[in-house]
Amino acid sequence: MNRKNISVLGGGSWGTVLAYLASLNGNQVNLWMRDNDLAETINNTRINKRYLPNLDLGKNITATSQIEDIKESDLIIFCVPSDAFRDVSLLASSFINENTFLVTATKGVEKDDFSLMSKILEEYYSKNLIGILSGPNLAEEIANHHLSGTVIASKHKILRDEVIQNLSTDFFRIYENDDPYGVEMGGALKNIYAIACGIADGLNSGENTIGMIMTRGLGEMSRLATDLGANPQTFLGLAGVGDLITTCASPLSRNHQFGKYIGEGLSVEEAKKKIGQTIEGLKTLKVVKNISDKHGVEMPIVDSLYKIIYKGTYLDGSIQNVLGQDMIKDVEFIK
Repeated sequence: MNRKNISVLGGGSWGTVLAYLASLNGNQVNLWMRDNDLAETINNTRINKRYLPNLDLGKNITATSQIEDIKESDLIIFCVPSDAFRDVSLLASSFINENTFLVTATKGVEKDDFSLMSKILEEYYSKNLIGILSGPNLAEEIANHHLSGTVIASKHKILRDEVIQNLSTDFFRIYENDDPYGVEMGGALKNIYAIACGIADGLNSGENTIGMIMTRGLGEMSRLATDLGANPQTFLGLAGVGDLITTCASPLSRNHQFGKYIGEGLSVEEAKKKIGQTIEGLKTLKVVKNISDKHGVEMPIVDSLYKIIYKGTYLDGSIQNVLGQDMIKDVEFIK
């Protein structure tokens, strides 16, 4: 295999793990972050002590705070928070050539509209091939070599093959999909339902309730995705139901933990303060509520959560107030 020059933009836990995976395949990897002190520490110790203190990054990764260091990259993976995605895309634009493959591994939407991260890349890099990396990927588990899978989605087979070749390991399997919009939507929308499942957890609801929220949430996700032009069958894969299950069930999920605090009786502001980090589902909830109303798509869990979180409607200790009044049909998209 030819050794490639790969850059990962974002020095958090997910970005660090992706850089690590790329390095295991013999590639030279630049791990870019804004924090120069953290970059120097990583280069000196080979460890990202802030996010993954038990992972030895090895010698093939060079941490940097200089964006110009990405200019010779064959593949660049964007892995920064969604709120910073546009700024970083613009910052990097002077150092990316048209032949570089670009992949977004960021799950979320812009706060003012339903712009997914790939749409931002398309704005700045209209001539580059673009892909989406998304799935049930908890960085800490991957760092510990737990068997995990993800999806690379792109209209371009050559990009999908490149990512599979350069990031796959015996414990990290990558599957391909040609519906990038659906894959990216799955990664963004599932955070809403992780909040709902967290609330159910905080209310000590049973496993039956959690299963119902996940399943009805999957129906809502598919409903909106289909209306916006994605393939509903995409949501049956790792980037849909796989990511939904992992995020909804995992106590490692900030969205789930936020919901649990709400279920336990904390206010929205108190729960935010306890989490202390970005809760992607909150922003996504607001954006999805606006677009579902505009398109007339039924999303009762979205409607109920929006009332509780943004309108101050009391939860009153009842999970019924989260589920809302759903349509009767069990399985959609059956003729």
